[in-house]
Amino acid sequence: MAKSKDRQLADLKRVRKACSLDQAEAALAVWGFQAGRSKGSVRVWNYKHVTITMHAPHGRGGKNLNPGAVAMVIKKIEEAALLQKQEEEEEETDED
Repeated sequence: MAKSKDRQLADLKRVRKACSLDQAEAALAVWGFQAGRSKGSVRVWNYKHVTITMHAPHGRGGKNLNPGAVAMVIKKIEEAALLQKQEEEEEETDED
């Protein structure tokens, strides 16, 4: 069973310093981001005009992402959330 969008975002914020690439990519997918082009350890994710480039962790402690990278994922998800909210409001206005 997939986690809700809000739950995924809350989990990312909670594990900011110990977040795996899989966790971050799962959150992006739940929020509607599509995996785009990839090359080596780099993958681009897109939601409309919101784009994030994810680098696979490497080096010491290569399982978890850098906390700054996790913060960027959170920021991009929040940008997508704002867009989604605007789209929902526009649909409600169009229905009236």
